[in-house]
Amino acid sequence: MFGWAGSILEVNLTSGKIFKRRLEPEFARKWLGGEGFGAKVLWDEVGPEVEDGLDPRNVLIYAAGPLTGTMAPSSGRFEIITKSPLTGIFGDSNAGGFFAPELKSAGYDMLIIRGRAEKPVWLWIENGRVEVRDASRLWGKTVSETDAAIKQELGDRDIQVSCIGPAGENLVRFAILVNNLVRAPGWTGCGAVAGSKNLKAVAVRGTKGVNIARPDEFENACREARKKVRGVRLFETRRKLGTMYLFRMFYTMGHSVLNNYNITQCPPDHFENICGEKWAEDYIVRQTSCYGCEVQCGHYATVKDGPYAGLSGDGFEYGTFGAYCQWYGSSNLAFAMAAVKYCNDNGMDGTEPGMLLAWATDCYKRGIFNKEDTDGLELDWGNEKAALEILMKINHREGLGNLLAEGVARAARATGKGSEYFAQTQKGRSCFEANVRTSYGCASGSMFSTRGGDHLKGFPYWEFSAPPEEASRWKWGNPKTGDYRTGEGKAPMTVYGQNIFTLIDMLGTCKFHTRLALDGLDEADYARLVALATGIDFTVLELMTIAERVYNLEQAFNNSLGISRKDDRLPDMYYDVPLNGGPLDKKTIMKREEVEKMIDDYYALRGWDLKTGVPPRKTLERLGLEDVAEDLERRGVLPR
Repeated sequence: MFGWAGSILEVNLTSGKIFKRRLEPEFARKWLGGEGFGAKVLWDEVGPEVEDGLDPRNVLIYAAGPLTGTMAPSSGRFEIITKSPLTGIFGDSNAGGFFAPELKSAGYDMLIIRGRAEKPVWLWIENGRVEVRDASRLWGKTVSETDAAIKQELGDRDIQVSCIGPAGENLVRFAILVNNLVRAPGWTGCGAVAGSKNLKAVAVRGTKGVNIARPDEFENACREARKKVRGVRLFETRRKLGTMYLFRMFYTMGHSVLNNYNITQCPPDHFENICGEKWAEDYIVRQTSCYGCEVQCGHYATVKDGPYAGLSGDGFEYGTFGAYCQWYGSSNLAFAMAAVKYCNDNGMDGTEPGMLLAWATDCYKRGIFNKEDTDGLELDWGNEKAALEILMKINHREGLGNLLAEGVARAARATGKGSEYFAQTQKGRSCFEANVRTSYGCASGSMFSTRGGDHLKGFPYWEFSAPPEEASRWKWGNPKTGDYRTGEGKAPMTVYGQNIFTLIDMLGTCKFHTRLALDGLDEADYARLVALATGIDFTVLELMTIAERVYNLEQAFNNSLGISRKDDRLPDMYYDVPLNGGPLDKKTIMKREEVEKMIDDYYALRGWDLKTGVPPRKTLERLGLEDVAEDLERRGVLPR
C-alpha cells in the first residue's frame, strides 16, 4: 500500500498471543486512519456491558494516519483511543513527538491491545519482531526513568517509547501515556487503561519508511503546504510563544478567569506575570519541535532564580498553565512549570489536577470541605506548597488524593453537599480553561464534543476573528455566526470545525497548521496531500464525508451508553452568575433558551433526532453505517 503501512498489530496480554494482519484497502478508504480507525475498532469491540474503562475487556488502540511519518507538514501525530475511565464515554487522545512515525516505519498503521497481563509487561516492536517482555523492574519508575531504562536495555537511543508513570499504575483516572518524555495524549485517561492492563510501555524501532504513490508530486505539494503554513498570520507568534500566546488573546477578549471562575477576568498585574511574553522573556531557552513541524512551537525552558531555580524541561502549554495560573489562581509561572513537570514525569494529565485544585479550594472556602477532609492542609488560591503536596497525594492515591484521582466530575458526585455546582465539567471532563461561559461558539464546540468538555473538537476560530456581519453571511449564511453574544448561526461553524478537525486527527497531522487560523491549511490542501500519498483520488467531499461518518459513529457509541440531549449542557452556574470583571463586567452571556435553540440548530444540521441527539437510521445509512443503525435499534436507542 501507499501512504498506509499496510498492517495491523494485535496483542492479547491475557493470552500473550500476538497477531499481525493486513490492513484491508476497503477498511482504509472508509475509515482513513487515526481517529477513524480507532473509533471503528472501539465500536466493534467495546459495548455498554464494559461499564468501566478499567475493565480488562476494554481495548487500547494506537492509530496513525496515512500522512503520519511523511513529508507533510507536522505529520508526527497519532491517536490513542479507548473507552475513557475518566468520563465513561468515547475517549480519544492525540499526541505529537516522534513515536508515531516510528510505528509507521516499523510497518504498522494500528496497534490494538486487549486483555490484562498477570504481571507488569512492556511491548517491544522492532519491525516484524514483536515481544511481550517482563516489566517488573520498571514498575514504580517515572516516565523519564522508564524511557532511559528501556533504551539502555536495548542499546539504542533512537528507540521511541510510550509509557506510563506511577499515576497509571495507581489507576489515576486521568493518567496518561507519555512519549518523548513530554508528548502526552491526555484528557481521557489512556494511561489508567494501560495500568489496568499491567502494560508499562510500548517501545518501537522501525526502518521501513513510508511508501508514497506519487513521490515527486507529493514532495512539491508538501513544499507548497509548508510555504502556506509559514504565511499564516500567527506563524511567528506561535513559533515564538507556542500556545502561550493564547493568554493575551483571551485576556483581551475578557476570558481570563481566576479562582474556579469566581473571578471572571484576572487583574492586569496578575496577567502580566503569566502572559506569553513574560514566559518568553524570563524562561524560554530554545525552541523544540515534533516530527516534521514547520512552526516548532515547543520550547525548552529553565527557571533561573527563586525557590524553583534550576528546574527545566519541555512540554509546557497554555492548557496546563491556564489550569494553575488562572483556575487555581497562581501568578507564578515557575510554580506552574514545577507542577506540570511533576505531572509529565509521573504520567498524569497536566490540566485536570489544576482544575481539581481549583474545585477543592473552592469547596474548602465554602465550608464543603474542612481540614479533616484535606488531610490537615489549609487550601487557598495559588497555595504552591499545598498544591505540590496534593499532586503527590493524587499520584499515589493517598488521603484526599484518592478522591481527587477520580477527576473533578466523579469527585464532586462522591462529595455531594452542593459541590457539583462548582465542578465545571461537561460529560465528565473539565471545561476549557478560558471561555466556555463567555462565547456561544466555544460553548457549542465544547458541548457537542464526543469526548467531553473540549475546545479542540470544534474550535470557533471564525468567531474569535470578530468578522463583520457580511463576512459571516457570505461564509456561513448567517450574519450572526461571528458574534460571540448569540447562539444564532453557530451550527454550521461548529459542524465544519468538528469535521475538519476529525479529518486532521485521522490523517496524523497537527491542528496548529490548520483552521485554528483563518489562513491555515484547509480540506482542499489535505485532499491533495492524501491523494498523492496514497494514490487514491480522494475528493474534498469524500474526505469530509469520512469525517462526518466518524463523528456520527462516536456519537452513536456514546448514545449506546445512555448519552443524550440531557448531557449536551453547560454547568448551571454559567447561566446564573454574572461576570465580574473586564470588558464583560456585570454581563450574563449564556441564556438557557438560546442554548436550547442552539442545540436544535446543531442537531438539525447534523441530521440527529431533536429530542435525544441520536442519529436516526436515515442519517446513519447515508453515511454507510447500516450496522450501527441495526445495533442501536436492537438496544432500543434508535429514534423512531
